[in-house]
Amino acid sequence: MPVALSVDGLANARDLGGMERSDGSLTPTGVFVRAEMLDRLDESGWAVLRDHGVRTVIDLRRPEEATGSVPDDMLLVRLDLDGDERDFWAPLEADGRWGTPLYYAAHLQQLPHRLAQVVDAIASAPRGAVVFHCGAGWDRTGLVAAFLLKAIGVSEDAAVADYLVSFANADAMTALHGRSFDVEERHAVLAAFGHTPESAFRGMYRELDVDEWFRHAGVGEDAVRAIVTWRGHVDARPQ
Repeated sequence: MPVALSVDGLANARDLGGMERSDGSLTPTGVFVRAEMLDRLDESGWAVLRDHGVRTVIDLRRPEEATGSVPDDMLLVRLDLDGDERDFWAPLEADGRWGTPLYYAAHLQQLPHRLAQVVDAIASAPRGAVVFHCGAGWDRTGLVAAFLLKAIGVSEDAAVADYLVSFANADAMTALHGRSFDVEERHAVLAAFGHTPESAFRGMYRELDVDEWFRHAGVGEDAVRAIVTWRGHVDARPQ
């Protein structure tokens, strides 16, 4: 299971460390943290992240969503993971798949440059942990997390468990942020396509081919190495 972080102002934050890889080893802590929007963090919350080693914040939200700032000793990188390609998003928004893992594979195939910019930002970030987030810390963040986990051979069961934590955190997120995170709607959309949250994520993760995506996206060798070694913290993923 990922390592839950107790941070005032966050209800869906976790370190991607402590997750089982296919060789039986565990992912290291203090490399990647996923979270929802950071707007409610006060100095004490930022202090927890700083003490955890965070030095870079990657905001995956669309430009019109972007809010807030980060402390002066952290690097903020704003990258629109969604993009504005309406031909891609219109059908997904119409049937609700945009809020589920059912769009991940198509996004990786049709909009590879969007994740590629995130990969490059991770590879070039200064030393220290990287936190990446969107609004809910659920699906844009979930897509990036899935890619990072698959890149170092995290087991399918462990990756699924990480994705499902967001469902478990939904009530706490609503209480903290004062809005719904549409759990019932997510379940309904997935059911309409013959899925549960687990089956949708599991199927996507099973088919995710990181090496093929690197070739498809034209990612450079240095960036590939940064991802498959988690910024030098592990050996390349086990086969």
